[in-house]
Formats: sequence, structure tokens, C-alpha cells
Amino acid sequence: MTSTALKRNYSDSIRLLLDSLFRDEEESINRAAGILAHQIAEDRLIHVFGVSGHSVIGCEEFFWRAGGLASINPLFDASLLLAGGGRKSTMLERVPGIGDKVVAAQNPKPGEVLIITSIYGMNAATIDAALEAKRLGLLLIAITSLDHASKTPLEFAARHPNGCNLSEIADITIDNHVPHGDVLLSLDGLEQKIGASSTILVSACVQWLVGETARQCLELGVKPPVWQSANVPGGDERNSEYLSRFLPRIKTL
Repeated sequence: MTSTALKRNYSDSIRLLLDSLFRDEEESINRAAGILAHQIAEDRLIHVFGVSGHSVIGCEEFFWRAGGLASINPLFDASLLLAGGGRKSTMLERVPGIGDKVVAAQNPKPGEVLIITSIYGMNAATIDAALEAKRLGLLLIAITSLDHASKTPLEFAARHPNGCNLSEIADITIDNHVPHGDVLLSLDGLEQKIGASSTILVSACVQWLVGETARQCLELGVKPPVWQSANVPGGDERNSEYLSRFLPRIKTL
């Protein structure tokens, strides 16, 4: 494969997945955004758990982002992050009894929302977090891959022992359209495919959801709390309103 062919194949593959995402997920995005808009109208925080590995990128995409919602409360857990070690992150996300503690430690209130961004939607930390959210009376929104979860054997080691998929627990599921295994391209002479898709697709889901939430807030007559980039003139001054409002409530700010 030539350099030009590789570029074209990856570009075409990503475009097809994005097209299918924007075609198929409008109803789920609109329903989820309606819930988030009402949370904002009621001055509630929106909790987001990005689990571990690269799934945490979805959580980061929600948080402290130019154009992002200021009322996002990310449930970062240092032991699950890649910064603490890639192998450790994978090992711990498979251990039952961690994800539920991450959620419970935030003391969320019944009726609040938890968004779980899990690329594959099946490991122990993900499922335990989802089950704890439902036990605590939270509304659960999932951003996850239906294709990957459906094609993964129930006995696979990465799964939660109960064999559940995140989409089976969530109140609303936004299918990120990540294909089974994430990667898109094959090269002659290389057994393993390359060209991951999940970061682009999950980020598209997040930004679409944030945008639709802001739009629905305005329909309700509510000004959505939105960050401005701190790297443009006036950004710090404009963000100071939301910092004073949310610093006492969001630990990671």
C-alpha cells in the first residue's frame, strides 16, 4: 500500500463511520441532551466516568474544554489512568469491586446523571460503575460500542463476571460506532491491523451531545454554562464566573 492509499483508506473509513454515527444516533443524542439540559436548569452537576485506558479520553473531552459545559464533574481515578501504567490500567479495569467505589465516593444524589464513556462497554470497572449508578438512583447515559460488545464472547477474560454489556444497564445508549477491535487498516506483511478509530468517534459523540444540550438549554430559556478557551484574550475573565460557581462543587477543578 502506498502512502497516498493509506491516507485515503483511513480517511474514507473514518468518514463512513462518522456518517453512520450522525445518521443513526440523532434520537439518542437528542434524548440524552434533553436530560442534561434539565439537569443544568436545576443547577445539578453532570457526572462523567471515563473508566480507564483510552476510554478516559471521552471523559476528558467533556471536562474543562473550550466550548464545553462547565457543570461537568469527571470521576477520574488515578489508579485506572494510563499515566499510572498501561498494563496496570488494563489489569485493574478487569477487577470487580473498583468501578462501583469510584462512583459511590462522589456521593451523587438520586436523580442526577452519570455518563459512562466506555469504548467497549463490558469490563468489570464499567459494569460495576453502571450497576452502582442504578442502585443509587442515577440516570445513566452510555457512550459505547454496540458492535464490539455484541461480538465479544461472554466468557472472554476482559468481561465483567456477570457477562453484561453497558448498553443493557444504561437508560440511554449512544452507540459510538467503533467497530470490533477499534482499528481499521490492514497492511501487507503485518498481521495486526492499525489505525484506531475510537478517539475520533467518541469525541464526535461528546461534542455533538454538548452542542445539542446547549441548544436545548436555550430552548428552555436557560443560559448553558460554557467554558471559553483560556488561550484567547478575555478567556480567563469570562471563565471566572463559572470557576467561582463550580470550584466548591467539582473536586478536579
